[in-house]
Parts: sequence; C-alpha cells; structure tokens
Amino acid sequence: MSSEISRTGLHWFRNSLRLHDNTALFRALQENECVYCLYVIDDNFFRRSDIGATRASFLLDSLRDLGESLERLGGQLIVRRTSDAPEEVLRVAHEVDAGCIYFNEDYLPYPLQRDQRVQSLAEAQRRVVKSYTDTLLVHPQNIKTEQDNPYSVFTPFKRRWSSLVTVSEPYPIEPLLSHLRVPMRIPSHSLPSLSDFGLTLTQSLPPVGEENALRKLKQFVSTGMPAYHQKRDFAADPDGTSRLSVYLKWGSLSIRDCYREAKALGGDGAEKWIDELAWREFCYAVAYHFPYVLEGNMRSEYDAFEWDSNPHRLSAWKEGLTGYPFVDAGMRQLNATGWMHNRLRQVTASYLCKNLCIHWQEGERYFMQQLVDGDWACNNGGWQWVAGTGTDPRRATRIFNPVLQQEKYDPDFEYIRQWVPEYGTSRYPKPIVLHEDGRDEYLRRYQAMKTVLKPEEA
Repeated sequence: MSSEISRTGLHWFRNSLRLHDNTALFRALQENECVYCLYVIDDNFFRRSDIGATRASFLLDSLRDLGESLERLGGQLIVRRTSDAPEEVLRVAHEVDAGCIYFNEDYLPYPLQRDQRVQSLAEAQRRVVKSYTDTLLVHPQNIKTEQDNPYSVFTPFKRRWSSLVTVSEPYPIEPLLSHLRVPMRIPSHSLPSLSDFGLTLTQSLPPVGEENALRKLKQFVSTGMPAYHQKRDFAADPDGTSRLSVYLKWGSLSIRDCYREAKALGGDGAEKWIDELAWREFCYAVAYHFPYVLEGNMRSEYDAFEWDSNPHRLSAWKEGLTGYPFVDAGMRQLNATGWMHNRLRQVTASYLCKNLCIHWQEGERYFMQQLVDGDWACNNGGWQWVAGTGTDPRRATRIFNPVLQQEKYDPDFEYIRQWVPEYGTSRYPKPIVLHEDGRDEYLRRYQAMKTVLKPEEA
C-alpha cells in the first residue's frame, strides 16, 4: 500500500473495461480511501463515419456489464455524454472532490491530444493526473533502435519488444475493492441506444464482460493454443484462433493475462500466438510514431498509384458477391457476425486492392464499420501490409490467389459451405474480375507508378 492515502480519487475508464488486473484502477485503489469511476461517451467517437453498430453495441453492453459489477461492490459507474471529454472529466473530478485523476494511456493522435488537454486543465485546478501503460505490454516510446529511431520493420521490432517485456503477477486488487464503495451518488447519464446515433445492429455478437473474456482465454489455452501454429489459417476450425481480439480491443481482457497464459503453456503454438501479440503492439507503435499512416499511405510513393473508383465492384465485394467463394465467405462472415478469420482478412483485402484495384482505404473503412473488434491501429496496419503501402514494401507485388488460398486453407469447402451455400449452383455469380486479369492490371499500374517516381523514391 502507498504510504500516503488520499481521501478521494477518480478513475477514468476508457479502453480497459475491467476490474481485474487494471493498472490505473489498482493504483487509484491503492492511493485513495474512495474511488469514483467515470466513463465519458464522446460524441466525437460515435459520429465518425467508420463507426458501426457492432462496436457501438459491444461497447454499450460492456459498459452496462461494468456498471453492474461496480454496483455490486457499492460503487457507481458515472456516465457522461459530451463532445468535450476533457472538460467533462474535470467537471466530474470537481463534483467528487478528487485530488487525482487516474487512467490507462491511449496511443493514437486524438486520444493523445485529448489527454494532454486533461493534463493542462487539471494543472489549472491543482489536481494531479496519473496515467499508466496497460493496453500494451511495452510503451511504444520505449521500443527504439540503437540510433533512438522507431522501428518500421516488424522482425527487428519484435526482437527488441521481446527483450523488454516484463510481466509480473496480476495486481492484488481484490482486497482493495471496498474502496469502490461511494458515500454519495453522482448525477449520471443513461447509456444511449444505438438509434441515438442512427445505428441498427444486424449482427450476432459475442458475450461481453471480463468474466466471459477470461473464460474464453482459458478455453483457448486448453483447446486452441497448443496447435495454434498449425491450425490458425484454417478458416473452418472453430478452435484455430482465439477470437479474443474483441476483448483486447475494449480491455475486457488484460494483455498481461494473455502473455502470462501463453508463457505458462509454452510450445510452438504459444510462441506463434505471442508473435500475434507482438504484431498488435507493432501496429500501435507505427501509429504512435508515424500517426500520418492513419490518414493515408505510409509510403508516399503510393500517392501516385492509379486506384479505381468503381461503386458496383466495391458493393459486390462488401456483399460477398465477387464470384470467388473464399473471398465471399469471408465477407459474409464479417457481415453476419462482425468478425472475420484473420486469413480471410488478408485474402479479401488482397482481392479488393490487387484484383479490383480499389483503394485500400475503402476496405479499411468498411472493416471498421463492420468489425466488432475494429481497432484503428491494427486494422490500418493490416490493410497497409496487404496493400504494400505500409511497413513492408515487399508486399507490393505479393498477391493472394483466392483459389489457391481456398485449396490450401479450406480444402473440403467447409467454410464456404457455411457462408456461401449457393456456391456450385446457377445462383452463384461469375467472378466480377478474374484473378489473373486483376493481378496483371494491378502490376501494370504498379510499374507505371514506379516509372514516374524519382530514383530515390522508386
């Protein structure tokens, strides 16, 4: 316990929507006799064009679950809705007379600017702000080359990241949970409905909350992780991947719990899964150090690439009507469930960019609208990796063949039968663009792009 105990603190929930192994919450409970909890529904978030019903619904249900957990402990989740989050955070700090505001850090441009303003407003009111690394295992600022530069290539990043990861036992938070009991109720807004933001949910979503997240992790460790390195690309295998991304996205699950479980299990499957945790952190580090990637090509030479604007083909891709069943199965899984197998994320992205020659940002936006685990840094990193516009320029001329991908990863058509039942009948469409034709056209445009570049850019 801290030697200096304050009377009241304010914990600001953002993307760590859990009580277990929550760094900022643990510190707040250590250092205060009473801790109020706040979540600010930021209209700047909900009004974005790439916000869909899946993520909004999962978030609101997660907040409801978190609020119920706090209520059982005698606490309260104060909910405020505003377009000025920093002002609202300080307003609540004043209402509860909190000397210190605690939160777990975000690493993207808007949250960083928002948090800096909270810091400035707090200093003006003589309040303390304390922030912690919680959603990542290593802060992006700490992963640098020997020349003190950020990494832009995954493999050396992963080596350095691995050397820096240190994970202790989960925080002993249970004895401190009584500090969540509040002496008075603070005015709180009701959680909005999807219709308040013009959204309608059509997908079936996974269960919310940290209990379900921990249960899902334990299940994956026993049934999926040991053979993850062998099964992770087979789309029809329900145990091939963890499906924990949504819980990591919203922080219902601690990234440290994931790492601990993998290290405790050991073996090739666990190590391969840790590679995926490292890739997630790499995407965040790239977005942190090169924030312009969230707005366009990481590699500026692609600004000269000739992309097509073809609403008909884009719509067919979105609806899973391209005429390539493996691509279509992936898109239909996305549309029905708000989730898509990672192998299919790559295959569908490649078909859009490198067969239809449609800008990767069209796909990035649609994924963010549909994915329940939509994560700006990871989604952007994945799309730019496939498009070849990001950290790995070698990807530029690597093009997935959707037929060969199906033969390798869905050889018995199990996945396709599940999502494209009309395949093989007259009702199934012919390819809107043949893979070979689209590939050749993409490569022609790629070479044309290179011819107009300066030698140092090519």
